[in-house]
Amino acid sequence: MKLFMVVFLCMLSFSFTWAQEKLKAGLFNIVPYAYIHEGKLTGITVDIIKNIEQESKLEIQTTLLPYKRMLNYLKSGQIDFGIFFLSNYSESFSDKLIPLYSLDTVIVGKKGLEVSSYKDMQNLELATPLGVNYNAGLSRDKQLKITYVKDYKHAILMLKRDNIDALIGPEKILNFQLKQLNMNLSDLGTPYVLTTNTAWIQFSHKSKLKRYKRQIINAAKTLLEKNKIQEVILQYYPE
Repeated sequence: MKLFMVVFLCMLSFSFTWAQEKLKAGLFNIVPYAYIHEGKLTGITVDIIKNIEQESKLEIQTTLLPYKRMLNYLKSGQIDFGIFFLSNYSESFSDKLIPLYSLDTVIVGKKGLEVSSYKDMQNLELATPLGVNYNAGLSRDKQLKITYVKDYKHAILMLKRDNIDALIGPEKILNFQLKQLNMNLSDLGTPYVLTTNTAWIQFSHKSKLKRYKRQIINAAKTLLEKNKIQEVILQYYPE
């Protein structure tokens, strides 16, 4: 009888521990993907993770972080996964689970400035947020004069004050940020498409909860099939 009770309590304790497990997801603090608005955490990535949580029946705890710190947390296993642009660097410490959406990354300056090739960039003073990886060659090109700033808003304001010639960023994000500043992408020069970046769910090699990867993939597949990811994006980027 005593042996039965010991086994029963051990099983109960194990079940309770299993039920209490939470996946930790990192949110990069860039508008409109994850940010605080009127005291509330909001954004595209926030809503996507809520949908994944609901579809997978998993409990997911989110943490809002600067982009570079989010990468460090994923690398160290302090968070289990994140949703952001895939790069050679992120692939070195995480598994790419499933692609969710793609964005054109552009270079754009003030009205009248024409950028028609990568070579044109070498003559310009540029700005983009710290830590964001658009293109492996971009970060290695020492001829480019890039100022790394806190976020896209700072880059836009630098352009407005003539501190830089052009800025680099996903076209949709820039347009969203410009509207927050009562501006529009059409007020600037013609955007030059540098590359197309795809956001993947990326899962840390050091996570202790790798057994949940398949559930996350299946949940994301279902959301994509139901067009839920696109619905979330359109709430922030109405066509």
